[in-house]
This record gives sequence, C-alpha cells and structure tokens, in this order.
Amino acid sequence: MWAVRESLGLACPTVIDETMTDLALDGASPEPFAIHMPTAISIGSVSKSIWGGLRIGWIRATPSLLERVQQTRYATDLGTPVVEQLATAVLLNEDQTQRPGALRQLRSQRDALRQALSEHLPGLHAPQPAGGMTLWAAFPQPISSRLAAIAPDHGVSIAAGPRFGIGGAFERHIRLPYTLPPSQLTQGIRRLAQAEQALTRGATGAHRPAPVA
Repeated sequence: MWAVRESLGLACPTVIDETMTDLALDGASPEPFAIHMPTAISIGSVSKSIWGGLRIGWIRATPSLLERVQQTRYATDLGTPVVEQLATAVLLNEDQTQRPGALRQLRSQRDALRQALSEHLPGLHAPQPAGGMTLWAAFPQPISSRLAAIAPDHGVSIAAGPRFGIGGAFERHIRLPYTLPPSQLTQGIRRLAQAEQALTRGATGAHRPAPVA
C-alpha cells in the first residue's frame, strides 16, 4: 500500500478521507497521505477516533486553499461550536486519538460479528476489515433492498447496499457495523438470518430501508 501511495501522481485535486486512520485493527495506522502528496486535501473527524458525540472535523490542505475555505465558510456556517473546537484542539495536541482500549473492544466486536455471520449466514461473503467500524458483506444474489424492506419484521434494520452507490450498484451488499456489544451483534445477525430465510420462502416487506447502518 505504501508503494502505491508513493507512486500516485494525480493531476487533479485529490481529496483523501482519513476519518478512520486511527482505527487500524490489524497493524499500524497508515501514515498521512499528504506525506506523499503535499497538495492533497485531507479530511478527518474526531467523532470516530475519540468520541461519537464530539462532532468536529478537520481539513489539512495548502494555506491558500484553507484561506478560500475560511472565506466561503462565513456564508454557509450558521453556528460554530467554539467550546467543542477548543476541546478538540487540546485532544489532538495531546495525541488522544490513540486509544488502545477502544481498538481492543472494536477488534473483539468485529470478531464476534464475523463469527455470528459464519454461524447464521454462512453463504454471505464477509472479508475481515483491517480497521474502521463496519464490515462490507456480499450475498450470492442481489437481495439487499428486498432484505432491508423485510428485516424490520424480524426486529432488525439494515441499510440496503444501493444507498452507498449509484445506478443500483451494490445490490448484493450490506454494510454491517460492529459498534455494539457482541451479544447484541449475535442477536442482530440471528434476526437478519431469519429475515433472509423468510425472503427465500417468498415473503415480502413493506418497510423503507434504513438510511444508514
């Protein structure tokens, strides 16, 4: 991966989403992309690495671009949470984004989710993510939207795969977060398996798929 980053020489503006880089579960966190491309626009958020309730993001870019962003912001930003930004600055300066305990918990929950999938949905292809908070899984058939419509009948909500693409893409896929305790994850997958079995028997659902999962 490092060699790929070093070899990139894109002639267009490059925006890099680094909101999950502090959540590497298998190995070290990737180094900032800007090391290899100083002109890249990097964005991040402490709501993933520190606390979900701290909804503060950041942008790393060239000074000239940041000045343009600041000038544009006055016309679009209706309220700036000053205290939260000051708290975020302190946490970043003190390197508080490194939280080994939280990573151990996420790793345990990820493993519990994959174990539940292997037991209750063995036909689902679910590669192990190297980090982050969600798992991207694929069904053998394009049933994601229909499954999302029937899943609430079995006590679970999922976001259909096409919500994460365009033109009907990802109809075979679902996005499964592993941010809950292992027991709840196992229960959720058990209910999702029941919904999948009902769908196979010809059942239909009338629910609108959840906007996120």
